[in-house]
Amino acid sequence: MKRLTFVALIAMLIVFPVVVSANSVALPGRTPVMVSAVGCASIPTITITDVVQDNTVTIQTANFPAGDTFDVHINFYGTLGIGGTIVETFDSGAGGTFTKTFTIPAVFHGQARIAIRLVSPTSGYYAYNWFYNNTSAGGTGISYAGYPTFGITAVTKDQDVTIKGLNFPANDTFNVRMNYYGTLGIAGVIVDTVDTGTGGEFAATYNIPAPLHGEYRIAIRLESPTSGYYAYNWFYNNSTASGSAGSGGGSTPSGYVGIPTFMITDVTQNQDVTIQANNFPANDTFNVLMNAYGTLGIGGILVDTVATGAGGDFSATYTIPAAYHGHTRIAIRLESPTTNYYAYNWFWNNTTGTTGGGGIPTSYFGYPTFSISAVTHDQAVTIQANNFPPNDTFTVRMNYYGTYGYAGTVIDTVQTGAGGGFTDTFAIPAIMQGEYKIAIRLESPTSGYYAYNWFYNNTTSPPAVVP
Repeated sequence: MKRLTFVALIAMLIVFPVVVSANSVALPGRTPVMVSAVGCASIPTITITDVVQDNTVTIQTANFPAGDTFDVHINFYGTLGIGGTIVETFDSGAGGTFTKTFTIPAVFHGQARIAIRLVSPTSGYYAYNWFYNNTSAGGTGISYAGYPTFGITAVTKDQDVTIKGLNFPANDTFNVRMNYYGTLGIAGVIVDTVDTGTGGEFAATYNIPAPLHGEYRIAIRLESPTSGYYAYNWFYNNSTASGSAGSGGGSTPSGYVGIPTFMITDVTQNQDVTIQANNFPANDTFNVLMNAYGTLGIGGILVDTVATGAGGDFSATYTIPAAYHGHTRIAIRLESPTTNYYAYNWFWNNTTGTTGGGGIPTSYFGYPTFSISAVTHDQAVTIQANNFPPNDTFTVRMNYYGTYGYAGTVIDTVQTGAGGGFTDTFAIPAIMQGEYKIAIRLESPTSGYYAYNWFYNNTTSPPAVVP
């Protein structure tokens, strides 16, 4: 979750909470020159199939990558399993679907609900769920698979927006937030709450808050503080005449699996850029946008449109707008106003061959992650980083819980050297002292890779060594 994507991580404007949460994630897909780093056709998920109270839990996996190793974490409900007790490590073998049973650690005996998380320290893939600690099937995952999405069906300018929710988990409560376009709705104004009841589909209309009146585009987000599931979208703040918002949540093309990606294959300085696209949905139309580096191409200059025809792979060359002549790096984005699929990348504005991806060596695969290993209350936090790209520089930020560390206080910078894993300790800034939970984020302004996590601001045993 680069993953979700946006994270990203991301190419439908739907999110995938069974894999994107407080743990680290790259926007969907930063391999060096591809936008979505997804090593399998889709994303791994787990459902709960059986529980023996205070003894064992059995899961059913779906779409797990082959030949990968997963740590199984169990933790208190509400933690998404992050930083939990490792109860087993297993090899996914041929991948796909299989059943596994794990022992519930003694520390969680007597808990009404328990979180379980499977995470690969190698590839960074993960999935999580939770279950009722009763001798019976329980938890949202028992009959729930996939992730919630929603589309925009109608808008009344500066008044309200109507959505159609799909595949929402049962017996859950979602906060509805709105915020400025480009924020993914994170930390937005809470305009309503939704009780999902039996789950599945629903339609609802929400008022547009006064601070967003007059905005051209608005982000909307539904997120559950209980289960961690969420989905987001955006819409044009224009009154629709026939229930079409001109944005979010269009129908997924029939038979389409995965997300679109593209890489940069050639650049002629200040003239044009050539891309190689992969896995684009059929019978869709994408706008090609270019913008300043760091914008992800959002709101950029429209340089072309692409009809995907039969879908799949294609190569195309696009003219660099005069506004970006002389720029060192340029962002490029393909997005569909119909289905909301999108992919983005960036390139060095030099006449050269393959350039996108910030110069990270082509031997680098996957995306960076990190876990929390120690905390000293109001003083410091220690992280264990995994699979960081070599020869890159990451800015370390902290911010309020729920922000994913976006735009947080800059604490430090990290040189990755040979890449891979490392341990480091960072001071908690004064503005965050006294907070119960804190978000931490490592992001590279050069390559665009990032990872984030959060931690309880309580002293662990052993505590972090204050830097």
